[in-house]
Amino acid sequence: MKHRTGLTPYSTELLSADDAARRLGVSKATLYAYVSRNQLSALADPADPRASRYSSFEIDQLAQRRGQGRRGEQQIKGALTQGLPVLDSAVSGIVDGQLVYRGRPAAEMARDGASLEDVARWLWQFDTHDPFAGAVPALGDDWVASVQATAGWPLAERTLARWAMAQSALHGPAWLPDGEALARACGQHLRVALACFLGEAPSARPAHDLLAAHWGLPDGGAELVRQALVLSAEHEMNLIALTARQLSSVGASLGASVMGALCYLGAAFNGGDSARVEALWDEVMAQPDEAAALGARLDRGETLPGFDHLYYPAGDPRAVALLALVEQWGAPVPMAAAVERLTGWKPSLDFGLVALRRALGAPREASTVMLMAPRCVGFIAHALEQRLSGERMWVRSRYIGP
Repeated sequence: MKHRTGLTPYSTELLSADDAARRLGVSKATLYAYVSRNQLSALADPADPRASRYSSFEIDQLAQRRGQGRRGEQQIKGALTQGLPVLDSAVSGIVDGQLVYRGRPAAEMARDGASLEDVARWLWQFDTHDPFAGAVPALGDDWVASVQATAGWPLAERTLARWAMAQSALHGPAWLPDGEALARACGQHLRVALACFLGEAPSARPAHDLLAAHWGLPDGGAELVRQALVLSAEHEMNLIALTARQLSSVGASLGASVMGALCYLGAAFNGGDSARVEALWDEVMAQPDEAAALGARLDRGETLPGFDHLYYPAGDPRAVALLALVEQWGAPVPMAAAVERLTGWKPSLDFGLVALRRALGAPREASTVMLMAPRCVGFIAHALEQRLSGERMWVRSRYIGP
């Protein structure tokens, strides 16, 4: 029998063939058949290379799949392709049409003066340890050189390159125990993430002041950015959060977990959606009649990005809050009302962020930065929650090729 070499899964023990077959409730012949069909790994016994051992983790996973049968497999497949719940989480969720952060409405936190750092403290739950009490991390000459070298790159590529270069200055291994050291690591990761988005040294300034100064916003602009960052900090379980959790579950560092999630910067329906909304805005505003331009677009079978959020049939409360701020700033957005008259669709967060960006006169990339930079708070919160669960996430495919 061929043996697979390498590391065994986390939290596992090696079983003999007799013990593995007994745990599965099958004969040893059936056990060997599972191995031959690549449903189970046969590992070499360190004490006797001629004997086989079986991971208790894989045995338990196989037993679970056998118990679920075909119907269970279809349900699991549906969970990945139809947006069904896959994990329990106390980090955030949608309750009665409102986004809540550990039970507190996000819109309420934004309205009541919370900063992005306050949201981080609340979601990360370090109790007596303040993640932002420590010194600001120093990034070396190599990182400064990477900022200069990537200055002309698109936002997604340059942010990822800078984040990768910064990892040598960050400390967040999987074994770091819960407490002050981990709290400090989380705060440093967020500060460095902001630095990578902006291309300037990490700072102890509140995130909204940092962004407003970097973009040269007028007086009062920082307050609007503060509320936008709070509203964007987290959004329940989705592919971005799942990616951070998957990496965390197999022992990845905090930096690697955030890196995986940041890869969605240029993806459609994540960081890429802001660019699509900007393009829609350019197209519609270039026409003398907004409603006619929107109707012509729909007649061509094209979509209206930034509207009709699947999770908020009654309207995205984050967009409601942002458009109210834009209205107060003196920059009404008639396009939102025109779309609702035509289709009944209501604006989403992406549309609200673009509206705010335009009202403030911030750079074009600012809407994407206000969407994805604060989400690093959520990425870290999910990575922490997954660590504390002690569970390794696991998925397999069913081979259907020749």
